[in-house]
Amino acid sequence: MAQWQEVQSLANTYLEQVHQLYAGSALPMAVRQSLAAWIETQNWRQAAEPLCSQARMLFHSLLVVLGERLGSLGSDREDFMLKHNLRKAHRDLQAEFEEEPERFANLVDNLLQEERRILRLGQAGGQGGSAPAPSPAPESGREQQIQRRLAEFHTALQEAERAFRHLEDLQDAFDFCYKVHYQPGEERNGDPEYIQELQSLQAKLQNLDRQRREVLAQMQQLLGRSETLQELLQQELGGWRVRQQHLCLGGTADTNLRPLETWFTELGQGLFQLRQLLRALGELRQKVTYARDPLVAETPLLEQRLQEQLTHLLRSAFVVEQQPSTPNAGKRPLVLRTAGKFSTRARLLVRLHDRNRGMEARIHIDRDPPNIKGFRRFNILTSSSKTLLAGDSPQEGLLCDFQYLTLKEQKESRAGKGKGASGEGPLVVTEELHLITFTLAYAYCGLELELEATTLPFVIISNNNQFSSAWASILWFNMLSSDPKAQQFFSSPPPAPWPRLAEVLSWQFQSVAERGLSRDNLLMLAKKLLGSKPSLDSAVAWPKFSKDGPSGFSFWAWLDGILGLIQEHLKQLWKNGLILGFVSHKQAEKLLKSRRTGTFLLRFSESVLGGVTFTWVEHHETESPTFHAVEPYTASELVSLALPDIIRDYHMSLEEKNPENPLKFLYPSTPRDEAFGPFYSQRLEGSLSESQKYLNRRLIRVSSRPPSKQQTEEELAVATENLETLRLQPRGQGTPGGLGTPGGLGTPQGLGTPQGLGTPGGLGTPGGLGTPQGGGH
Repeated sequence: MAQWQEVQSLANTYLEQVHQLYAGSALPMAVRQSLAAWIETQNWRQAAEPLCSQARMLFHSLLVVLGERLGSLGSDREDFMLKHNLRKAHRDLQAEFEEEPERFANLVDNLLQEERRILRLGQAGGQGGSAPAPSPAPESGREQQIQRRLAEFHTALQEAERAFRHLEDLQDAFDFCYKVHYQPGEERNGDPEYIQELQSLQAKLQNLDRQRREVLAQMQQLLGRSETLQELLQQELGGWRVRQQHLCLGGTADTNLRPLETWFTELGQGLFQLRQLLRALGELRQKVTYARDPLVAETPLLEQRLQEQLTHLLRSAFVVEQQPSTPNAGKRPLVLRTAGKFSTRARLLVRLHDRNRGMEARIHIDRDPPNIKGFRRFNILTSSSKTLLAGDSPQEGLLCDFQYLTLKEQKESRAGKGKGASGEGPLVVTEELHLITFTLAYAYCGLELELEATTLPFVIISNNNQFSSAWASILWFNMLSSDPKAQQFFSSPPPAPWPRLAEVLSWQFQSVAERGLSRDNLLMLAKKLLGSKPSLDSAVAWPKFSKDGPSGFSFWAWLDGILGLIQEHLKQLWKNGLILGFVSHKQAEKLLKSRRTGTFLLRFSESVLGGVTFTWVEHHETESPTFHAVEPYTASELVSLALPDIIRDYHMSLEEKNPENPLKFLYPSTPRDEAFGPFYSQRLEGSLSESQKYLNRRLIRVSSRPPSKQQTEEELAVATENLETLRLQPRGQGTPGGLGTPGGLGTPQGLGTPQGLGTPGGLGTPGGLGTPQGGGH
């Protein structure tokens, strides 16, 4: 629905505000009504920019469209009054704005903005007509406050412009009367008419002085409103920066810059309009001044204050929209590789620029390097400068997009670094933080500034086996540092509070497979790191997290191996909660002890990097339950056979029985095929035909059943009894079964062989004891 139609559907309370808006406007409501669709499709904001030729084209296009509308009206009574009003509006608009089409574009743009403000208020009040607009997405309290204050700022700015035009009229009238009537001379000092004229001039001057002070007060008020708005925008921008860091760490966050860009642009446009008013005030002062003229003392102060606000707004509006990342980084930016390609992008949130003058953006790496011995230096091989790009539509924004950048290490910086593991400096390569700085030569409406934006710190590696450690550094920095330029952070890295670390670790799993860590998972990890149940005051030191641990690898290397295994092979199983995951060996037995035979769970190995295993329980009539855990599966095995198929086809070989699958129920009690059935690979089924040369087959995993505790004890008792019998018998008197001979006990040759029974050398002969043919039964 068009904006004007939505406005007309508002309740009378808000319609009255619309009537008041157009009552004092140079654009009659009849023109707005007749050309509603055409007016709303034009880019009035861009046309209002100084030195933009589009304003004149738009203004004359409006007059042409208005003339066509007049020609389409009939001669009936209903169109008679409309035709009269439109014809008068055509003459008035041409007379007032022919020489200043930019002012007309600014007028229409402000009217449309004010309409949108009234429309938002009316829709928020729930008092729309029969065809209300769709409800906008809910906004935070701060966002609503920004919208309201922006609308108030622009309304106050329009009032200041009207007051300034009134001031111009007063000054023109005073200037004319002064030039005509003020004729000093002794012969006229006693003339009563001349004295009356001087008194009239004095009254006009006093009126002019009051109007000047009123305009100055309005501008002071506008600058105060602008300062409040900037504070709110800085808070929103700070929140966006935090969300961007969270997103870089794998968290979920909205980093859309469109609302901020709209707000920054609206405020910037208002401040530039105020800057033009101040310049115009200076021109009025040049034409007419007098003793105690407020323009002489206050205008320079206002100009200085406005310059400071514009500078602060523009510098904070230049942001890094895309942090440095490689094309295949996935959700792990800020880790770059030498000789590899990467990209980064900055955006200027104030969409105001001079289209006739290009603005150059440049990038620099480590512009102010830290004072760290052995710190590596790099060069950017590809182009380090670009012209700020502006799309055809204002919604596309002002971008400087650097793609396919390449880094090369400076040779002299390699001294002491060796292959990048360690060197003379205090930092290893994966703890060295680097920065890219964007600089932009901004120019608009005579204002020239150098804007600067800095990326988050990133790590530069030379081979892929450093990637995991580098990502650990990125996590630690962005989790704990509030200074994005703290390149010496790892000279003395602070410990991480456990609640914060737990949240970031959960984000890693959420970003990989859309399921974070449960409370039980985090408790197991906390015990692994801290050795006890964590509290709010628990903290983890950087070496404990990232350096070698008691198992020969660090906690992070172990955890990152699991993340890689999930991402490549177990994503759907983890997402659907089929992997219990972080459960210790003892905890697994505790969970399974009370479950029925064949209940199993999946957990990650604590001794193998990137390994997953399953543990199941088996109950006996007279014994305590037995727990079995298969040797962990790693990526090298899962690449050829998926874990659901392994679970489906896994068998345990049994004595004198056919092998069977001991895995019956996924903990706590879900039947195996019900849990994993959707993830089984399809079996090729069907009858054997002439065209089918081979029978189908599949790989399965089989384990041999280990002897039970009872079996082991019985075998030990029998062996002991046989040895005692052997000691009691004389040499040469063998038992019928050859018991007691080295070759006769438990060897394949000693049982059931025909050579050992009844042969001349089989019993009591020197060669009959200890030979492979020693006996059998």
